[in-house]
Amino acid sequence: MQAQLITYQLKDISQAEYLKQMVEPDAPILAGVKGLISKVWLTDVEKNSFGGFYLWENKTAMEEFMHSDLVKAVVSRPYVKNVTSVDYEVNQSASLITRGLKRVVEVSSAMTEGLS
Repeated sequence: MQAQLITYQLKDISQAEYLKQMVEPDAPILAGVKGLISKVWLTDVEKNSFGGFYLWENKTAMEEFMHSDLVKAVVSRPYVKNVTSVDYEVNQSASLITRGLKRVVEVSSAMTEGLS
């Protein structure tokens, strides 16, 4: 499992327009990305800092996403600047203890049971 933090700043766009032009249309597309377990949208309007915390099934899924047309389109938008990405391998054992993966495990178990 891989965790990823992507951040960016906005230029010459209002918060309302950002939501309308990027967040609202992109969220349903992201929901269908292969290997993406979840994305948490991040916003700090005062610091002009935005982004997302992604949880991936594996590093390969994350890398495929980073080379996708969707990411290329997002970073080419004229109002998106200073994009950064860092990723980390998830320590699943410790994360289960601290409930960091509780929902992921529940969903995976439910899906597995549904296939039986």
